[in-house]
Amino acid sequence: MGKQIKRAMTFLGRLRRNQAGNTLAMVAAAIIPLAGLIGGGVDMSRAYMVRARMQQACDAAALAGRRAMTTASMTDDNKAEAKKFFDFNFPQQTFGAASFTPVIQSKPGETTTVQVSAATTIPTTIMRIFGVQTLSLAVNCDSRFDIGNTDVMLVLDTTGSMADSISNGSGGSVVKLAALQQAVKDFYDTLGPGSDSTGRIRYGFMPYSSTVNVGKLLPKSYLQGGTSGETWDYQTRRASYYYETGESSQTCYRRYGRSDCYTSSNNANNASSGYSLNGNDCTSYGNNFGNGNPSVDGSAPSTTTTTTYSFDSYNGSTSQSTSSNTRKCVRKEVIVTNTYATTYTPGTGTTFYRWEYSKLPIDVSGFVNGGSVANPAYNAASNTQGMSSTSTWSGCIEERDTDSTITKDSSSTSIPSTAYDLQIDTLPTSKETKWRPHWPDIEFARNSMSTTYTGTWLNSTDYINAGYVACPSQARKLTSYSSRTTMPTGQSSSFNSYVDNLVAVGGTYHTIGMMWGARFLSPTGIFASDNAAAPNGFNVSRHIVFMTDGDMRAYNTVYGAWGFQALDQRDGPSGASDSDLTAIHKRRMEMMCNAIKSKGITIWVIGFSDTNVMSSELQNCASSANHWSMNYSAAQLKTTFQNIAKNIGGLRLSN
Repeated sequence: MGKQIKRAMTFLGRLRRNQAGNTLAMVAAAIIPLAGLIGGGVDMSRAYMVRARMQQACDAAALAGRRAMTTASMTDDNKAEAKKFFDFNFPQQTFGAASFTPVIQSKPGETTTVQVSAATTIPTTIMRIFGVQTLSLAVNCDSRFDIGNTDVMLVLDTTGSMADSISNGSGGSVVKLAALQQAVKDFYDTLGPGSDSTGRIRYGFMPYSSTVNVGKLLPKSYLQGGTSGETWDYQTRRASYYYETGESSQTCYRRYGRSDCYTSSNNANNASSGYSLNGNDCTSYGNNFGNGNPSVDGSAPSTTTTTTYSFDSYNGSTSQSTSSNTRKCVRKEVIVTNTYATTYTPGTGTTFYRWEYSKLPIDVSGFVNGGSVANPAYNAASNTQGMSSTSTWSGCIEERDTDSTITKDSSSTSIPSTAYDLQIDTLPTSKETKWRPHWPDIEFARNSMSTTYTGTWLNSTDYINAGYVACPSQARKLTSYSSRTTMPTGQSSSFNSYVDNLVAVGGTYHTIGMMWGARFLSPTGIFASDNAAAPNGFNVSRHIVFMTDGDMRAYNTVYGAWGFQALDQRDGPSGASDSDLTAIHKRRMEMMCNAIKSKGITIWVIGFSDTNVMSSELQNCASSANHWSMNYSAAQLKTTFQNIAKNIGGLRLSN
């Protein structure tokens, strides 16, 4: 028995020490985990491939959904558009994946960002033998506009024609200004609010007509009148007054014909002839300034004459007989002569005399510095034109000095050194380079360049209704808006409120809108401290979006940024017709556009009319042929603003 045990132990020991027989056992023992490893690799590879395809579909859907958005959050149509792209890139049951519906929505708390997520399962192959029937897959992605730092000035034509109606694009009509207001809101919704950390977006507004309302946004030192006692010359009027300086009297006698003194027809016919008595003859005295009613249509007189009468008979008797042919009646005349002088200083005179219409210097310091001031063209004794006794500045401006020799043939690639009105960055340091307050309350037209005694008030209803005098809505500096309804710090209203309160008034001077859009945008001009750099240190992309519903129209009878052309003749020579002035302003516009583009500012030009085509100078003003468009309905205008916003912004995936 012991030997048998010994032999068995010897066999097992040999078996233990002999490795040649272990391979089969080891392979048999490893085949199950090896199958699991290979099967898992195969199934995981399939899962990774399917997930990659799902991620591509997710990304495509997010981008398509964000590009389709035109409001501050996704609509059902936007979601449907995004799902089309998802389904195209990943049809249902691809690679055997279980059916699922992707979740497409605006990202909570950041509604302008599109968020897409999807989850499904795919069946396994080899892993089934281990009881693993499916593998779970999930993807998610966000898409938003990555705009860097962007400054946009919306230069908007708000002239009187914007109160007209235009097709809404679907069989009805809408007021053009209302269509513009909605398109500007859609522009914001497409481009978004931005943020200082990832990319600041600022929006500025420059409504324009024949001038712009920018004065109250400028430092007072940039304005004529910012310093006490400063004056500016207006085509206006001044009142003169008269007062008495002396009095003298003279007595004379005149033979006087009365029926009770003369019965003879011959004597009666000669009764008015002069009669000398005591050496004093009666002479003829004028009366153009008598009885306290001075002439208002001639030169100021120096004297006035008042005559009093008493009647005596030749022999001194107070009784007269109508039957006597021998009595001769004589009239005694006491002539009182009053001497007068006139003055132009209100308060020193006693009685209003007349208005003198001329180009006169007016102290504008009180007007510019705020509050209500006495109207220097008003007088209670002669207020036939219905003006107010006080004036308050609206903020509209007259431009600084210019070069009136610019013609339609002047070079469009250079601006004369004395044309300060066309220079974007030149700072105001003198009377010639400062801006002046627009003051229609005191502006008058007259028929001559010389002083006259009649004039027409330019702030009358007739001139305003004709569009010859206008002050548009106040401009707004570049500002960041967290939403369309939130009022940002430093402003008095929200984006929506500002846009909704734009008004349509006045005539079309594109030049003034474009130049001030550039001034508010420039990083090296009057707002350099605000515009030079962004807080995140990245570069700033600058854009002017210029919208107009009409062609340039300049008139001699307009009182606007260049004064009253018929009398001031700043933006054109003497005798220039309306068509001459229009051609000159078109060339000024071309000068301005070239100067803006040379600063690296992108110009987008939008035409909006159901009758006009875009003029060549406006087409050439745009940065390229792809930067201008003509729109004939409100629907087209809306799409154009949205497309510009998409081009200004850069669509990208957030993760």
